[in-house]
Amino acid sequence: PQMAVSMGRKDGSQEDIRRSHETFDPLRDPTMRPTPFQAYLRIQIGCDKFCTYCIVPMTRGPEQGRSPSIILAEAQELARQGCKEITFLGQTVNSYKYTEGDRTTRLADLLEMVHEVDGIERLKFVTSYPKDMTPQLLKTVNELPKCSTYLHVPAQSGSDEVLKRMKRGYTTDDYYQMMDRINEMVDGASVSSDFIVGFCGETDADFDMTVDLVRRCRFKNSFIFKYSVRPGTKGAERLEDDVPDDVKAARNNALLDVQNEISKEDNLKFLGSRVEVLVEGPSKTSIKRKEDGPLRQMTGRTMCDRIVVWDGNIRQAGNTLPILIHDASAHTLFGSVETTDSQPEVLAMPTAANS
Repeated sequence: PQMAVSMGRKDGSQEDIRRSHETFDPLRDPTMRPTPFQAYLRIQIGCDKFCTYCIVPMTRGPEQGRSPSIILAEAQELARQGCKEITFLGQTVNSYKYTEGDRTTRLADLLEMVHEVDGIERLKFVTSYPKDMTPQLLKTVNELPKCSTYLHVPAQSGSDEVLKRMKRGYTTDDYYQMMDRINEMVDGASVSSDFIVGFCGETDADFDMTVDLVRRCRFKNSFIFKYSVRPGTKGAERLEDDVPDDVKAARNNALLDVQNEISKEDNLKFLGSRVEVLVEGPSKTSIKRKEDGPLRQMTGRTMCDRIVVWDGNIRQAGNTLPILIHDASAHTLFGSVETTDSQPEVLAMPTAANS
């Protein structure tokens, strides 16, 4: 049986510590998911990377993959409940590994297994670690039709000195090589990243290298955070938080401006194109306006995880529709539904002809 309290890293044998952190994510009721058609499925527990700013390895225990048979059974149950998109979760999800006897299952194997589940239309996985983005995994992502071409791979900094203080375990050259592999091996790949600005000892020159990395990699989007001390981390114990708050804020805004510029430039390339969108439901704008009735502004995502909105019908939720893009911002593609004869009641809308 699972232990009632998770043990610390040094509170017992390795096996006892691992057992104390075992977890089972109960299948959520469809009403508790992001939408009834999307679900998260945890495939990995814990983390062994020990970045100096992060408390996860101490609170969630050693890195361990969950059993492939259990994961597959959960995916099948989700499909029976009407789920169409599954996102695998893990702190460093692409390092997933599960060994049973003489058989070792990795993330690429797991994607192939769940890819065969009837009813599941899309597979994603987050969050990835740069040095574990193997050619085999990328080959699998490119070859499996249901696999999203969206990859979330935090870089955190463009400075090798900062990465070393963060104890990230790779260099900027390693990251650039990974990006080259992704662009060479995955058709239509889109990559997002995380960055911490103002980390201990970060100089103006260090920050400039981060800006250079963002410009070179051209991420779909980036999640940017100002460094703050977390008690219990090695950073809190050993490193001085010496970058002033106003400098952190300025760097955060500057990097965000660069990313938004890139995001808009790349989104504008979709103008006039047709994209396949899994409809999630009414858009945030529609909800904010408290719109009701069947005709609403709807939203969904492409296979490369770009957000799309259009004037649609609430009955479209859960369907995959062709959307013609006619405008774009840094964060959103705007379009209209391409009508077909095969699904007139789902696709035909009074506003479509005016889009």
